[in-house]
Amino acid sequence: MDQMTIDRHIHILSAAQHGLMTRRQLRGRGVPAIAVVRRIGQGKLDVATATVLRLAGAPQTPRSVVMEAVLDAGPGAAVSHTTAADMWGLPGYSRRGVEVVADRRGATHRLPTLATVHQPRRIRPSHLTELDGIRLTTPSRAVFDLAGMRWIHPKRLERTLDTAWARRLVSYRSLDGMLGDLGGKGRSGVAIMRTLLRARGPDYRPADSNTERRFEEIVEGCGLSGFERQVELGDDEWIGRVDFVHRERRLVVEVDTALYHGSLTDRRADERRHLRLRQAGWSVLSVREEIGRAHV
Repeated sequence: MDQMTIDRHIHILSAAQHGLMTRRQLRGRGVPAIAVVRRIGQGKLDVATATVLRLAGAPQTPRSVVMEAVLDAGPGAAVSHTTAADMWGLPGYSRRGVEVVADRRGATHRLPTLATVHQPRRIRPSHLTELDGIRLTTPSRAVFDLAGMRWIHPKRLERTLDTAWARRLVSYRSLDGMLGDLGGKGRSGVAIMRTLLRARGPDYRPADSNTERRFEEIVEGCGLSGFERQVELGDDEWIGRVDFVHRERRLVVEVDTALYHGSLTDRRADERRHLRLRQAGWSVLSVREEIGRAHV
């Protein structure tokens, strides 16, 4: 293999993997080991770990740190658990200390140095996907993996589930399918996920904001019941969807987040909708979010 072809293989791999590659990947493309050693000596490649190489000058970024840990964990490894939750944008999970999942059958005999490696009894190809060129678990699988971590409080898990649902990362269908895949006896986290899914049901709509979730927590903490969330209301004509309704008290509660109700146009539309609701016999209470706090 000529030198230009070798360099082309190196640059193709590094471009797709945040500046990184493994010795095994290069061997798979026919690059001789001596050519790799020569380029390390010339300063064209840097040694990241015993198996991972970095193209000289490639920047280290949060994504490259994760990619390096995945490659170091061996073929087939994928980001999982808290690291996957962080990559999917779910709040409260740090990327410090990368976690990966690897099939037991394809696990490397060498102990990985950059990641905590989980080796579950069951990991299917459908449980994995790719984000920014990095192999990772799907959001539904990530939530189930979090459910199996004993240090994660059930309330925190519930908030994570609802956030993923509200952002359309998961759905009842995807979660129910994952429950079917992982629902065997003895798997940690399955029982609580079954309970959370049963409580929500196929038509569940999660709270769209932290303020809505906080309102639900306050109502529940006060022992109040009878509130329905995300309800379509109207008299002779449709008025709109409101955040919370208590039909017996004829009460509508609107959670006015800055994102959806902050502009002048939004406020005028809210005023018109509230007027129509009052004309239809509803009392309207607005809970306003401002600088991270809710005001009534």
